[in-house]
Amino acid sequence: MNAVVTLTPAPVLDRTYLAEDLTVGKVNRAYEVHEYMSGKGLNVARTLHLAKHPVSAVLPIGMQDQYLLFSTPFPQILRIMPVQGRVRVNTTVVERGGRTTNINQQAIPFTTEDWRNVVETTLEQVSDMNADWLVVSGMHPKMIDTGLPIDLSELFARARDLGARVGLDTSGPELKHWGRSGEVNLIKPNADELASLVGHELHTLGEVIDAGRELIETGLEIALVSLGPDGAIAITADEAVWASAIAPEVINTTGAGDAFLAGFLSQVVSPEASAAGRENGTLPKLSPEAALTTGCSWGALAVSLPTTLISSFGDAPKAQLREVDPNYTLLEKATVRY
Repeated sequence: MNAVVTLTPAPVLDRTYLAEDLTVGKVNRAYEVHEYMSGKGLNVARTLHLAKHPVSAVLPIGMQDQYLLFSTPFPQILRIMPVQGRVRVNTTVVERGGRTTNINQQAIPFTTEDWRNVVETTLEQVSDMNADWLVVSGMHPKMIDTGLPIDLSELFARARDLGARVGLDTSGPELKHWGRSGEVNLIKPNADELASLVGHELHTLGEVIDAGRELIETGLEIALVSLGPDGAIAITADEAVWASAIAPEVINTTGAGDAFLAGFLSQVVSPEASAAGRENGTLPKLSPEAALTTGCSWGALAVSLPTTLISSFGDAPKAQLREVDPNYTLLEKATVRY
């Protein structure tokens, strides 16, 4: 069992309000409030740590906001990079019936020096921990000097030179660029994001598989696609595995994708994978079956919780593998969003 390093380029202070219901334009009152440091990579890292996997979570945090870390669960896994600016704030309102409303602040831009320090710190963690995976998750901030999103090419190339696989969980134009770049091993799009990557709607499971294989032809190793009510599918060059799990209750969908990714990664980190990468220059084939079912199980558990913080896996529902039927019609067709 070996390590995972996560980088959250745009960490966030999450405020979650639990309310009976939300009426737009009116005064609404919450019966419970939670506040904690968060971000997609941090969520993945905390969940893996709970499952006793070695993990390091790199967080660029504004120098005025480091006090927030004192109340963050599992502070021992954090690797903090002080940067200019203040941490962004995301607000979530969860209604009693499970409907979730999110207001997410834009990411704080990086100076050239700050981004350089973040890259070097992340690579130090990959090297020091002999990490199997580097996972970059969440929004990509812009650079102050150019106004363009952060460039991950050097980070990805050097991490892979160190023997790590690279996973990316983002959305929008950044996903469209890096998903076809040949510079990452894994992406985790939802069905609409996959449709956007290939430029057309997806109506059947077979079309989803074909879309994933189109990306694999550009250099991707695995597409881990969430399909909403149809579960999730893991697609490699020569295999497609489909699974689903039923949540006991849907309370808050925020963070479910992070738990899903953590569950998948928990089954594909191993000393053998790391050693093979460093000694032979190649990595062994991924076996997605156990990884996908664990991911579906943890994701279903996450939606039954009021926050993104999982404290135990005891109530995680069992996931089921499903026979892959290319002609199966998706319950929700995948549409092009960008």
